[in-house]
Amino acid sequence: MTGTEIIQQMGLQMRKARQQKKDRQKDLAARMGVSRLTVMKMEKGGQEAARVPLVTWLKAAEHLDLLSTWTEVMQVKDDPFEVYDQRRKQEEEIRKGRVKKQIG
Repeated sequence: MTGTEIIQQMGLQMRKARQQKKDRQKDLAARMGVSRLTVMKMEKGGQEAARVPLVTWLKAAEHLDLLSTWTEVMQVKDDPFEVYDQRRKQEEEIRKGRVKKQIG
């Protein structure tokens, strides 16, 4: 997926979230501190939306309760094979572990 396609999808998701909240473009724009034209550009996607600063996209996400999706964007995912190997190692240590009988 290209950057342009991602921005296009972001705009569509933004519009969908705004409509689900029964919000108008001008109301969202006012809360974000931008013009209605900016919101329109963002929702449309394309080159104009690509010029919108990231902080503006984050403001939109915050006002549309989508900010949690942004926090996941730059997270490095765990390697599933490494996680599996670590789990197996822990299980093996548990199996080999011995319980010492306490006298007393």
